[in-house]
Amino acid sequence: MARWRGNFEQDLGKLIRRITGFEEHEENIKVCEQFALSNLKYHRFLDVDSHKVTRALNGVCEKFKIHSRCSKAESLRSLAEEFLATPAFEGRDHGKTDTHYSLLSLLLLLADAPIYSDYEGRTVEVLTQVEDEFDWSGHLLEGEHASVYQFYDEDSSDFSDEDIVYKEVQACDKTHTGNDSSKSEDQIRAASPLMFEDTVALPISEELGLYEGEEWLVRNVVRQYWRGLNTGGSISGCYRASNLASDWEHYQQLTNPLYRPHMVLTETELMREAIWMLSGVSDLFVFMYDGENFSLNNDVIISHLTSQCLEQNLKDIMVTGARIKALNEFLDWVAENSYCSIISQTYQAFSGAVLTFLGNFQKHLTAQERNIIRQEETMTLFRLCAELTTWLPRIKLVHSIYKCGVDQSLDTNSQRASQLLSVLFQSVLEYDTIGSDAADMIDVLLTLWLKTSKPYITFVDDWITNGVLIDPMKEFIVQRNETVKLLDENFWETAFTLHVSQSESPNRTSSGPVETRAGQSSQSPSVECWAPKFLHPVMRDIILAGKSMEMLQNLGRLADVVGKKDDIFYRAKPLYDIFLQSLEESLGHIPQDHKTRTVESKPMVIFNQQIEKQMLMEGVYDPLLQINFQTMFSWGNRGEPEPQQEKNAEKTASLQPLELILQRCLYPPVRLKYQNVCLKLVQILKEEYHLMEYLSMMKLFFLMEAGDTMLDFYTPIFDKIRLFEPWHNVSTVNLILHKALEEHYPEERNRLTVEVDTENQTFRYPINSTDCMKLRYKVPWPVNMIVSSRTQDIYNQIFNFLLQVKRAKYCLDELRFCDLQNDNILKTLSCGEDTFSSSLEKTVPRAGRIHRMQILRMRLLFFVNCLHNYIMTRILHSTGLEFKKEMEHAADLDEIIALHDKYVNTIHERCLLHKKVEFLKEAITKVLNLSLSFQMKWDQGVDEISSKAISDMETEFSRCVQFLSSFLNNIIKRGSFPHLESLAFALVTSNQHTTKPF
Repeated sequence: MARWRGNFEQDLGKLIRRITGFEEHEENIKVCEQFALSNLKYHRFLDVDSHKVTRALNGVCEKFKIHSRCSKAESLRSLAEEFLATPAFEGRDHGKTDTHYSLLSLLLLLADAPIYSDYEGRTVEVLTQVEDEFDWSGHLLEGEHASVYQFYDEDSSDFSDEDIVYKEVQACDKTHTGNDSSKSEDQIRAASPLMFEDTVALPISEELGLYEGEEWLVRNVVRQYWRGLNTGGSISGCYRASNLASDWEHYQQLTNPLYRPHMVLTETELMREAIWMLSGVSDLFVFMYDGENFSLNNDVIISHLTSQCLEQNLKDIMVTGARIKALNEFLDWVAENSYCSIISQTYQAFSGAVLTFLGNFQKHLTAQERNIIRQEETMTLFRLCAELTTWLPRIKLVHSIYKCGVDQSLDTNSQRASQLLSVLFQSVLEYDTIGSDAADMIDVLLTLWLKTSKPYITFVDDWITNGVLIDPMKEFIVQRNETVKLLDENFWETAFTLHVSQSESPNRTSSGPVETRAGQSSQSPSVECWAPKFLHPVMRDIILAGKSMEMLQNLGRLADVVGKKDDIFYRAKPLYDIFLQSLEESLGHIPQDHKTRTVESKPMVIFNQQIEKQMLMEGVYDPLLQINFQTMFSWGNRGEPEPQQEKNAEKTASLQPLELILQRCLYPPVRLKYQNVCLKLVQILKEEYHLMEYLSMMKLFFLMEAGDTMLDFYTPIFDKIRLFEPWHNVSTVNLILHKALEEHYPEERNRLTVEVDTENQTFRYPINSTDCMKLRYKVPWPVNMIVSSRTQDIYNQIFNFLLQVKRAKYCLDELRFCDLQNDNILKTLSCGEDTFSSSLEKTVPRAGRIHRMQILRMRLLFFVNCLHNYIMTRILHSTGLEFKKEMEHAADLDEIIALHDKYVNTIHERCLLHKKVEFLKEAITKVLNLSLSFQMKWDQGVDEISSKAISDMETEFSRCVQFLSSFLNNIIKRGSFPHLESLAFALVTSNQHTTKPF
């Protein structure tokens, strides 16, 4: 299908109204427009098949013949052939293009019963040109004497350039002596006899005494000095100073037989060569190019300057010529490789800006060359250098931008584009600090930066406005990772990666997911290194807005943020145009193609008539002095600034600081788009995909906030473990879970399951036997990007720890005093009295052991209850309230993911599950495991418990509590973790009890 253009909506509406007859206000017209627009935009159509169109056309002609419409068939065929042969489309000089066949196919499809319609062919009137028989030449030449001209025969092969000898004009003698004007025709013929032999007989001017044709040749034909043709005579003047070069040349030839004479050039010839060099020409006679720099030809001199002085005056121009040559080579390289992937659009835009800049400079050079050709005013080498004074630093600046910004050693196009844009932006800021003195430089740099940054800003605009990341040359810093599928839970983190090289320097990170997390840096180090500098403050907003647009497109809700609901033909204004409009309002003007502010060179102002008359007086006349006076007056007038120049200078001076102006013009539209897109995505996730409900379910089950339901779940399991019954069956555990959910949360039975993994589990303590259970909650996409499997693993670690606390608490709560005094229910009763029981009875009284067991139970229960209350209230509840409050103010999905990860990690850390506080977790685990051991001793009965076993449990408990309380108190004194204060106070209280011996 042909490329879609955005200006066909109105024509489409007219076509629908013409075919259907619906009015504009009817509802059906909107339905038809939406259907047609959707098909045109999102459906693909094959290109026209010329063979099918030809067969259809032949079929219509054949049908005409069958129905005896031969004239219509012949007319149709002839008109079709004439139309196909007309070269009118696609810029080609021949017919039969796809556009021709497309139009024919459209006409054939629109044809409605062509057989039954009448047709009358149009007659084309051919206008015959009336010849004018009036003799205009005789009328115009009436009364004039005809001049006789003789021309060379075109077939003559003996004619050559050497057959014509041009008359040498002695300019200095003609100016000062005037002897040339008195030469007769015979003298001229004698001096140049070949000029008048078998050549054109030119008319003679009686007043001047010269042949007009010869005078024209002398003025307009340049001698071929590049071929070694020197002047026909010596250059001499009325002053000795003007003949210094010729005298020195004559002396060198007389004294040195091996001396090779120099080519003496005029300033006009030298200036024209300099202009050609500045135009980018390298094959010159005066200036030699070695591939990098220009140098002056040693065989060339001018009559009034030494070689060293001439080279010194032309040094800046030669350096500038080398810079222009380098810029032209860059432009040629971009033009030759513009269709390759190595040339980014940013480079192409920069080359276009440089080409425009050099084009303006070329116009200036053309104007100077035209002045030299006209010879209406005095042009010297010094004046040419003065005319180029304002351009040389600009060319130097553009060349320095090219040398620093165009770095081919970088690996990827994204790095090259970012390097060029950053160098341009940094240069704009540096010259902006200088102030009004660098106004012209700022105009040059600002124009280059605006044009060069257009492709990059367009990438950003397409991504955050239309949800499409079109980057054919891979120069944008972010790229789409095609290996990540749509419904992947890691889509948000891995769908877009950085466009940086795989081998980074040590101070740069390798390419990876673009991650932005709350509490961390807004961009990864790679983004900071390779993103264009002017986009650093909003790079995070751009990435998040683009990823949110991708999410909305995948959710089918892209229309909510693209366009308007009541106007399907609405198209948002491009970000680049908004930026330029805002910049123009802030600056008052925008440099367009760098129209230079320098004043055009005016004609020389001749000083007043009194000074001129005095200069022409006999004995006072000095042509060199007259030239100096004219130059002085001309420069005096040229130094006065124009009003428009002063106005522009005032505007530029009021632009401080330029960085803030650019930020105010570019950043607000980007941030506004970021807010609209990201807030819309967050709203959809919360309202339509029930994000908060799923997070609430995670807290209810994994963090056991649903106390009654989870009590029904873990109580049967703890009972089976206490009675040494098998419970590791997955079906049994899931059946217990579903029974617990049936009463309060029946709709969650299909989502929440339990996995039991006993193969890879090694238990250090009996309290860890429940760690093999893992809860799995099925979260649909896109909520699973927030509640991912990685996050559920952290939830399960917290769940297992809570299950250990719940088990220890349950074991201590289920102990009964009567069970302690009874006999061991697992021990086989014997008729006789056990010797071990009798020995215990003799050493330690039975009542004393019962009392110590009861006290130890209360101490353990107090510790476990304090730990349980600390976790459920101070950690889970308080942290949950903070998380809920932060979620209400979340602005984007990245912040939601960051807040949820922070919430889960905070609970994980405060439950002492982090590796840094593993030693504290070890002490708490010992106490919890001691509760299980104590419960087993309790079930055996007091008669099976020795005083030593009770003392060992009391000692271990006291040591663990003493360690925890002392460590936590030291932390609290520093004020590091205030949430541990309640737990530390409870541990100190439980440690104050001392057991008295009985």
